[in-house]
Amino acid sequence: MIDYLPRFRGGAGDIAVNPLMLAGPVPGVDLRSVGLLLAPPVLSGEFVPVSFWKGVERLSPSPLVPEPAPLGLRAAFADAVRAAIGDAEGIGVMLSGGLDSLAVLLHACEVAEGRRVTAFTIDLSDDSGGGSVAEVRRLLDAFGLDVELVVLDPARDRVEPLWSPVGPRLDGLPEVHAAASAYAEDRGIGVILSGDGSDELLGTPRFATVEIARRRGLRGAHRYLRDMAGSGPGVPGEVAAIAARLLPRRLRAAMYWAENWVEWCDPVAPDLLQEPYRTYATEWSRRWVAEEVAAHARAGRTWAEADAHDALFPHTVPPQAGRVPERSPFLEPSFVAAALAVPLADRCGTDLPSKYWRGKALVLELLPSGATAKLSPRKQYYSGALTGQAARLDTGGRLLLVESGLIDPRKLAGERDTGTLLSLAGIERWLRGAERYGATIG
Repeated sequence: MIDYLPRFRGGAGDIAVNPLMLAGPVPGVDLRSVGLLLAPPVLSGEFVPVSFWKGVERLSPSPLVPEPAPLGLRAAFADAVRAAIGDAEGIGVMLSGGLDSLAVLLHACEVAEGRRVTAFTIDLSDDSGGGSVAEVRRLLDAFGLDVELVVLDPARDRVEPLWSPVGPRLDGLPEVHAAASAYAEDRGIGVILSGDGSDELLGTPRFATVEIARRRGLRGAHRYLRDMAGSGPGVPGEVAAIAARLLPRRLRAAMYWAENWVEWCDPVAPDLLQEPYRTYATEWSRRWVAEEVAAHARAGRTWAEADAHDALFPHTVPPQAGRVPERSPFLEPSFVAAALAVPLADRCGTDLPSKYWRGKALVLELLPSGATAKLSPRKQYYSGALTGQAARLDTGGRLLLVESGLIDPRKLAGERDTGTLLSLAGIERWLRGAERYGATIG
């Protein structure tokens, strides 16, 4: 399930998209629910499972049903780009230098019909010493794209993101995305597109040796196994997945979870959370895991099908950083339905020369013929840049996280995990917004 525009239900049964309409004259922040953002599945999975307001329930989104695209995935993606753009006068695209955002930009230029296209890129250094801007400029030149390029400096181009009653924005660079939105608004750009969700929707799953052998032959399966050797459970996990096909559904699902999600078999919330929030988050996490395993068993999924499902679901689309709408064509419902109908084996291009490309086979299908000659065969990673962003949280200053009793200040002082610190920064920003709104916290 993908939560595009969450809906909420109040105690009287009324339903609204704005939870504050249901929270009463003096809305109260439910710190137990806020603490769930640090529960192991939520912290890693980056989804929002609950309402953060007392007396307000967040409703589950409707499931998406696979539906093959009659004209193929590329045509379905072009339609998704058109739908995401709508009638916007100007079109913005967040461009990282990777394949996903490049596919979005190329299709946006194809369907622009004379409308101005602007590419935004954040000036980051990757973990190998390269940079995003140089790769973006190279791609624009290689594909002959006549678009305006706006380079955002993460140290200078920073704007406070819009506060949303739905919940915090927990991505790594929300202030920079807000700056992009402000630039877009000033120049009449009506939408900012991105490649968000592509990896989760189209990435090659683990445990797919049998599916790939049936479709690509033993040579293709061997290449897939070599690629999987350094990923998660590796080759032993692939062998276990083959054997598990003979097991009853419940045992197969339980063994899949134990093999693929070792850290979530008996999840324990971090000791950053003070009591009673830590116990609540731990108990919630264990219930969530039990429900997920049971759902895999009911559906009778193979390990590959379960991994592909868990990569995408549950998925929460984050609140907008600014006033300009943000959309990802990869997450348009019509394209998600089309992509889910593609056989899992087709996600791996075993005949492609680069491991990066083999794992992005379906994305490459969205690009024009001959595009691979213009592409880098390696993926850029920016963990160092995100670590620097996480360091911006002043763990020694005044924090509502601490004042409310949610977070232990002693544990916070020693916290070094990038993902945790980024989430804490997003939660702190949201709590301050709730305080400004006049809500009671705790």
